Amino acid sequence: MKKIAIVGLSVVLSACVSSDYVTDVSSESYREDYKTAKVEQPVVSQQGMTNGISEDNVAVVNMSTPEKQAVKTQAKAKPAVAIIPPTAKQKAMNPRYGFTIQVVAVGSQTKVDQFARKLPRDNQPIWENYKVVNGTKWYSVLYGDYATRTDAKKAIGELPSEFQSLKPFVKSIDAIKNSQYPTLNKLN
Repeated sequence: MKKIAIVGLSVVLSACVSSDYVTDVSSESYREDYKTAKVEQPVVSQQGMTNGISEDNVAVVNMSTPEKQAVKTQAKAKPAVAIIPPTAKQKAMNPRYGFTIQVVAVGSQTKVDQFARKLPRDNQPIWENYKVVNGTKWYSVLYGDYATRTDAKKAIGELPSEFQSLKPFVKSIDAIKNSQYPTLNKLN
C-alpha cells in the first residue's frame, strides 16, 4: 500500500511539472462615461472691479431675491445639533486628572474627624476615602484639589508640621475614582 501511495504521489508531482500544462488568461476592462452638467457663470457686479474681480482679489456675486430669502431662512432655522449639558452619569465617567494629598490613613471614623478638624480651612476641600485592605477597614484623609502634581507637592510643604511628620504624599483623583473603592466623601 505504501508503494502505491509513493508511486501515485510521484506521478501527480510529475504531471504538475510537465510542459504540456496550458492555462488561458483573460482580462477585462471597463470604461464608464459620465455626463457633465452645464455650469452657469455667477452674476458679478462691475462696481469697483477690474475684469470681474474686486480690488481685494475677491469675486463679488449678486444674489437674486429668492436666493437672498433662502439664505435668510437658513440663518433663522434651528441648528441641526442641539447642545445640551452632560448628564450626571457622563460627569461621573469623565476622568478628573486632578491631584490631592493623602495626609493620613487611619482605622476609625473618629480619627478621620479629628485629623479633618486640624487641617487648614483655606478653601481647599477635605475628603475621606473608605476602603478594605486584607480584611481591615481604612479611612484615608485627603486634602486639597490641585491641577498639577507639582502644585500638590508645593502644598505639602505648606501643611502644618504635625501633618508633614506623617509623610503625606500626592495622589491622583482619577486613580482614586477608578480604584476598586472609589468612595470619596467630602467632609467640608
